Amino acid sequence: MSSTETTVGTEVSNMNGSSIDLRPLVERNDTNGLSQAETVRDQIHDFFIEVSNAKQVDVLVLKSPPFVSPPWVSVECWIRHSSDPALTLRSSVQLNVRPREFHRFAYEIDMVITDDKQSRTVRSIIAFEKSDAENVLSYLLFERKSHAFGLRRCRVWPLQFWLPRNKPARLGTDPMAVISQILFVVGIVTISFGIGVIFLLVGGIMAYSNGKRRRHVLSAGKPVQEPRKLIRLDSWQTLVRGIGSERETILKAIQAELGKTTEESFVMANEKIWYWGVDGKEEREQLVARFRRGIAFVQIYRYGEDLFVGWDAHVNCGTWVEQIAGAGYDKTIQELCIVHTIAAGWHVPNEYDISDTNCLLERVHAAVTQVVKLKLAEHQIDQEIDFKIVREPRQNIAGRRDGESTGATAGIRSALSKISRIG
Repeated sequence: MSSTETTVGTEVSNMNGSSIDLRPLVERNDTNGLSQAETVRDQIHDFFIEVSNAKQVDVLVLKSPPFVSPPWVSVECWIRHSSDPALTLRSSVQLNVRPREFHRFAYEIDMVITDDKQSRTVRSIIAFEKSDAENVLSYLLFERKSHAFGLRRCRVWPLQFWLPRNKPARLGTDPMAVISQILFVVGIVTISFGIGVIFLLVGGIMAYSNGKRRRHVLSAGKPVQEPRKLIRLDSWQTLVRGIGSERETILKAIQAELGKTTEESFVMANEKIWYWGVDGKEEREQLVARFRRGIAFVQIYRYGEDLFVGWDAHVNCGTWVEQIAGAGYDKTIQELCIVHTIAAGWHVPNEYDISDTNCLLERVHAAVTQVVKLKLAEHQIDQEIDFKIVREPRQNIAGRRDGESTGATAGIRSALSKISRIG
């Protein structure tokens, strides 16, 4: 964290008089549960692609954008009737991969299969192989009647004794709690002899002491980026005539100009996005620039001989929040422990978030317009272009809670298409 970034937290002074930030800090890494679940998602996605190619069938296979919790894979099948192409049999499946940090099985998959009659849900799948994808796809294509796929699963309900439990591997039975319970049982049995009172008293003291013990928090960390929940701010766009062939040159020039930024929190990357077009799924590439909670998307698309150049900026209100996934006695450190997992939550935006986004969008606008002006001069293009930023209202953004509507609501819907899938 840079020295200029404002933080809100509890601070105390040590003996030297300096401040210590006591906020709970969750480490960012690529070994957290969500990142591992995304790896499983990618494997499942590739399995369905390979199986559909082998069967030479045209199915729609989609996967969730990055940093979506939980990650998912969706497969849709439309089978046209042999005598009438207007008739189709339709079916689909979606698999949600839930991370289970520090558990016996690192993830659980929930699969929902839907056809024209009903929807079936198979919960807590702990392994999904290529052969499983082949069986599921055969069922979607109506080549297989049975939906008993023989998938490996863990226990969903306590009485499913034939299935393994997916409990935290590091957690076991607290010996202090066991001893106190034994003392209570012995005390009740022997209370008629008088000595039971002593067992009950000792058991009660131990139970009280156990209730006062502190519990450590076990966390696998969080992804390197926040989830994307976007509120649209400003934008700018234009169509430059006659330079469509120079898309790659202009993109590299904009990247080079933005690359001069020395801020540590400034990150830039090319991302692929998919969205529903007029005739189905379409993919495009965009340049993404991030600065703290500000995020800007730069679009450079060729339309014949012309080139569309534009950008739009957003405040990202997505954040990772911790949820309890289990609790018990950690056998490694021999202490009470709570296992935390992460989920996507809402960050209430403040004035600093808006200021950071304003800073980002001004940098992006300066870089993009400078490159466009240079190209206009280089090619001697006589075209009138308005370089003024299209401003959006800001008065209802700071302090906004999740689900509240503001003047920027229309921009939020368009921002959802910007949630990118890294190619």
